[in-house]
Amino acid sequence: MAGNKGCSDLERQLAAVADMWLKMPVGEEEAAEAARYYREEVFPLTCRLFVERERKKMAGKQIYGLILTVGTSPEPLILSLLACQPQKALFLYTEDTERYLDDIINYVQLSPSRWDKRLVQKSDPRTIYQVVKEIWEQWGRRSDIAVDITGGTKSMTGGLALVGAFLGFELLYVDNERYLKEQRRPYPGTECLKVLPNPYTVFGALKEKNALELLRRQEFHGAGQILTELVEKVPDPRRFQYLLALARAYEAWDGLNLKEACDQLGRAAAIAEKLHWGEATDETIFLREQQKRVGHLAELLPAKPRESTLPLLQDREAVETLVFTLYHNARRRAAQGKWDAASFFLYRLLEIMEQRRLALYGIDTARPDYSLLPGEGLLDKFNAVRQQIKFPRLEELPSPIALTDGYFLLEAL
Repeated sequence: MAGNKGCSDLERQLAAVADMWLKMPVGEEEAAEAARYYREEVFPLTCRLFVERERKKMAGKQIYGLILTVGTSPEPLILSLLACQPQKALFLYTEDTERYLDDIINYVQLSPSRWDKRLVQKSDPRTIYQVVKEIWEQWGRRSDIAVDITGGTKSMTGGLALVGAFLGFELLYVDNERYLKEQRRPYPGTECLKVLPNPYTVFGALKEKNALELLRRQEFHGAGQILTELVEKVPDPRRFQYLLALARAYEAWDGLNLKEACDQLGRAAAIAEKLHWGEATDETIFLREQQKRVGHLAELLPAKPRESTLPLLQDREAVETLVFTLYHNARRRAAQGKWDAASFFLYRLLEIMEQRRLALYGIDTARPDYSLLPGEGLLDKFNAVRQQIKFPRLEELPSPIALTDGYFLLEAL
């Protein structure tokens, strides 16, 4: 506490009363007097020093709710409550520890509206899971919640830590730098508040690696499942929200659900822009370009089954996007060993290329108007091309125009 005169004075006061307390006899007859002295002289100064030091750790973390497991030592819980200053507190107690609740509540001066309690089984963490889930729902599924795992049995603290980590709560416990075995208390002034890293932050890195590998292999659905789990569990989900939007965008694009792909690309770009403080990067520029192209293609796709595709086929940018969409779909299916699907997309690609060329003449292959085509004797030229590869003559130009006939017609033109 160098440079902080008030805190330095406080440390000296605490050291003096702690020294007096440690010199007191510890026999059975004197134990009550030592306990009284600790409670009235030592612990109040310990609280003041603890709050002075540890509240800084929570300065940027406004804790709405604090959930605590109650053991046989109320002091650590008092310290935690004083440092965190939650609006709500929930005490998880057993039949053996209920009697300590009054000491905690009276010392911290919690009003009745600010605290609640639940009886749990000290050897069955499932009761803790259920209680915490219920109170989380009651508190509005908030994220500004912390759990203190200092008190209670190992089963209780383990259960609270697990459910707290799963729901993304802050994990806290009151530690100390020096423990007095004879007095069975920390040395006054060595208490400290530990903020534990959420284990899902570590596990999230491993799962992220798996998700990125699936994205690299273009297995978008599997990547999306992992990323959905990470978004719900890690403390800071923004990067995973971005990757999830990408996975959903490319899964939708892969399934030719272009409207959904456009929406998710826009979401991914917006998240990326926030992560880069609104600055445009190569990544966000690329995503916005993809969003624009996919959105443009989606707008030109026929909304009804018999609606003409001419507006789409006459739009070069839309056709480019569609061609590359079909081509990469075919490559993905081939890489997955789905040869029938790959062949289908390549067939559709040949159709699009033929239909695009005819659309430039104003011809809709579904309902062709041959009066739009230049020159005379088109039927004879068309049949001449067919007969070169031993196809029979036709009495009239085809309607609708199939794939091979479309290429015959283009050759005739």
